[in-house]
Amino acid sequence: MPYASLSDMVLKFGAIEMRRLSVADGDLPDAIEAPRIEGALADASLTIDTYLRRRYPLPLASNPDELNRACCVLARYDLALGGDREPSEQMRLARKEILAWLSDLAEGRAELSGVAPVGSGAAGSNGARTSDRVAAFATRPDGGL
Repeated sequence: MPYASLSDMVLKFGAIEMRRLSVADGDLPDAIEAPRIEGALADASLTIDTYLRRRYPLPLASNPDELNRACCVLARYDLALGGDREPSEQMRLARKEILAWLSDLAEGRAELSGVAPVGSGAAGSNGARTSDRVAAFATRPDGGL
């Protein structure tokens, strides 16, 4: 499930921008062509997941606002590629910033609000356990206990 929706894109970038980016080439359509934008949002979400899966259990139980913004920025950049247009310098810089932030998330230098990383529970609640206690039962040399 994408981290953002078409309505999020319209709120962040405006309806005219989304109408313009919803078609590959040509005139400004009368309405937003949703399939192209929804595809870009799905692709952006997959990109985000490649960074998140290193530290967070997927799918996430909640959708933090930071991921919503990241998804919109990445999708907008992808929509602006191709045909007779190129992403603006502002779009390039925003994408670069988001990818750096996602790298920081993956490496543990940044955190998602409201989402616990894998292995952040109480000590000993996840993974293998070891002990330095003497075993309660030991195997005798003749094979018995």
